Amino acid sequence: MLTGCASLPAGPAGAVDAPQAAGAAGAVGAAAPAAAASAPGAPTLARAGAEAPAAGAPPAFAVVSRGAETLPGLLTVWRKDERHWIELRPEDFERQFFLSPKIATGIGSAGVYGGLMASSSGQSVGRPQIVQFRKVGNLVQLLALNSAFIAPGEGVAAKAALQAGYSPSLIASAALASSPHSERKSVLVDLGLLFQGDLAGIGAALQRSYRQSYAHDTRNSALVRLRNAEGLLAFEMRNHYAASSLASPGAPGAPAPSLPPTLPELRSLFVTLHYSLTPLPAEPLRPRRADARIGHFVTTVHDVADELPRSPKRRHVNRWRLEKQDPQAAMSPPKKPITFWIDRSVPLRYRDSLRAGILEWNKAFAAIGFQDAIRVEQQPDDAAFDTLDGDKASVRWMSNAEASFGAIGPSHVDPRSGEILDADIAFESLSSRALRTLRSQLLGPTAAASEGSDHAGHDPAMCQHGDHAAEQLGYALDLLSSRGDLDPDSPEAEAFVQAYLKDVAMHEVGHALGLRHNFRASTIYTEAQLADPAFTAVHGQTGSVMEYAPVHLAPAGQPQPEPFQSTLGPYDYWAVEYAYKPLAPEEEEAELQRIAARSAEPQLAFATDEDNAVGLDPEAQVFDLGADPIVHARKRFALARELIQRQGQRALRSDQDYSVLRRSVAYALRDMGRVSTVLLRQIGGVRTLRDHPGSGRDPLQPLPAATQREALGLLIQQVLAPDALQLAPALLRRMAPDFAERQDALRLGGPVTTDYPLTAAVLDLQRGVLAPVYSDALASRLLDAHEKLDAGQERLGLAELYQRIGRAVWGDLDGTADLPPLRRELQRDQVNRLAGLLLRPASLSRADARSLLRQEALGLRQAVEARLARPGLGAEARAHLQDTLETLRQALDATTLRAGG
Repeated sequence: MLTGCASLPAGPAGAVDAPQAAGAAGAVGAAAPAAAASAPGAPTLARAGAEAPAAGAPPAFAVVSRGAETLPGLLTVWRKDERHWIELRPEDFERQFFLSPKIATGIGSAGVYGGLMASSSGQSVGRPQIVQFRKVGNLVQLLALNSAFIAPGEGVAAKAALQAGYSPSLIASAALASSPHSERKSVLVDLGLLFQGDLAGIGAALQRSYRQSYAHDTRNSALVRLRNAEGLLAFEMRNHYAASSLASPGAPGAPAPSLPPTLPELRSLFVTLHYSLTPLPAEPLRPRRADARIGHFVTTVHDVADELPRSPKRRHVNRWRLEKQDPQAAMSPPKKPITFWIDRSVPLRYRDSLRAGILEWNKAFAAIGFQDAIRVEQQPDDAAFDTLDGDKASVRWMSNAEASFGAIGPSHVDPRSGEILDADIAFESLSSRALRTLRSQLLGPTAAASEGSDHAGHDPAMCQHGDHAAEQLGYALDLLSSRGDLDPDSPEAEAFVQAYLKDVAMHEVGHALGLRHNFRASTIYTEAQLADPAFTAVHGQTGSVMEYAPVHLAPAGQPQPEPFQSTLGPYDYWAVEYAYKPLAPEEEEAELQRIAARSAEPQLAFATDEDNAVGLDPEAQVFDLGADPIVHARKRFALARELIQRQGQRALRSDQDYSVLRRSVAYALRDMGRVSTVLLRQIGGVRTLRDHPGSGRDPLQPLPAATQREALGLLIQQVLAPDALQLAPALLRRMAPDFAERQDALRLGGPVTTDYPLTAAVLDLQRGVLAPVYSDALASRLLDAHEKLDAGQERLGLAELYQRIGRAVWGDLDGTADLPPLRRELQRDQVNRLAGLLLRPASLSRADARSLLRQEALGLRQAVEARLARPGLGAEARAHLQDTLETLRQALDATTLRAGG
């Protein structure tokens, strides 16, 4: 595999840059300047056993290691030319290590990003694992141990059952490079051979992303860097991936193949994997049980020995090991602070804001008696270490070719206890620029209203806060600039960017500390409080930095509050207290119960990703702000319409192009879609509270009918009414695309629209309203609502919902006016949904819903027939209504025949 290169000296503290393998393209960084001396007691050739090995056995230890230098550290590494061998003593086969994989260099696209840490879900780089070496004959295996199932204590039977029932996994294997040392009985294994495979599954990820035949190329892959220290063995494998041939974009079949946009030669790419091997803590952190009333990431293990609990699952809070230097002091520094290293890749202009966002969390730790629990260090430009090393938490900067997540804050956790061992927060450079390249600057139609719920979804480790916050930053800058309140190149605009960065830094550090999203925190303050700049300067705009809050913009002419969250909220203090407050073992359970029992306090309101994903709770969602969602929605609709209206009169400089108008309109329509989602959650909404008995609140609380009706009325007025969404013809004639971006899109085979597709953009937004209105989930909630209401309580019925939506869409049939194109598109979408539900009655689980929809279809057929009998219709509108009539006739007749059969 690795042949014929000259030896390089070792770097400081055992760090080396390995020479390049023959045939591999590209240069490796310069070798470290100084040689590392062997530590006292390190193996030497003079002491190496040299007896001849048995027939068929690997070569003698002394033969393999002759001329090699030693790099002492976690495991002794022998190095000769570009070959690296780990020396494994008999006791090393009994040890458990933590293996942390990360991407060191990527391609800036398709999720293969340099600096990306693997998540525990294993969706990016392969999962971090507890590993162990195992010797099988002349083979060394690297095993991932199964840590999800435990049998604590001394029970022999439970341990035997555990061993028999659950298997480890094989990560890699390699033949022994040497026979055992005569004295130490240790053996050598080639580190490059052991890790030469595609352990992280990058090849499969590339195939999924591009549908091309990318595969790992062992011949041109090599170990290129190694650092060995007492508690860390870190090394990098530069893997080559190649495609023997490329399928053309746009080829028949769906989905079509695509091509990486960043490669000089599309058939070849390199991805460097950074691996850290560290010892596990000798004494596992005392686990702290999780409580569903507070949002922490958790480590779940199955206790197969204890058969008394209802469930064998034990859920432990993920948290750093934080202990006071003086346990008796009310305020004490920690024995070991949580230290984040700002990577040298972070631009100088942003470091202070990121530092401020990180250190803001010290306020929460001070409240539980820790002085300076969190520290921030700056990596020197000439540092020998890498912040990807498994012993350093970091904040890094990614120069990706495409905006993907904005920022992300993953961590690696000891699965035995939930102790956080490492975290690498990453920011994308595109998210902090003038945002000219964000997805909101569309070549095609705007996103549907349903995008308002593209939250972290079902994977709690996934975070899109940075991405959404970046778009909200762009929206704010465009609106304020169009008002004339802000010059995009001014210090005030720079302050907006810095405020956004601090907000995102606080959010991602929260994840790195073990906190999950809190999507109910946006509801704790009133509109009067939010409108007060003095209040928001002290309290922020939500109860937690773990929210996805919209940028906070004041109506024109009113004082501007803090646009982004500027400080921790009350929930953040509470969540830190539960996870990190020092507690004596005998007091822990009672104190945790006391802390969690505060969940009914209004300022500690909490809901997380699953609550948002279910779509039932009107408060557990993203991009809402304030205690009154209707007030919030009215304000946001007004801001969006203001931005659109100002584009018609916007004077552009000669150094600008017209695509700025398209971007601003796209921002406005996307925000209207998100506001529509906020309103849709009110209809049939049920507050789902995580309280335990004794809080005085019912855990399931249907929303008052008056609120639901008000939300429905506002949706109809702002999105479905005939005059709801219109752009001036003069503006549409100016909304040209960014022609340079269009050229790139054509080259890469992406969708391209030169003319602004207003009809498609508006219909996208309206479809985002109709889809949930006609869903089985909403029908069931409205029909079931009366079961939860006391006698005399009013409810919004399903019949009323269908009737009001039908009138909103088809109200144009009254009178003799023609039907414009936008209305015809909306009506066609609605009747297709209606017909589809009638033709597939199994798609609705409730008989009442099917009956009501049939009644709506019969009434609509009569209204269409009546309109066709009156004059005033153009040829397109008449054809549209005749086609609608035929669609209804077929759907109604087919349903009747099926029911009769």
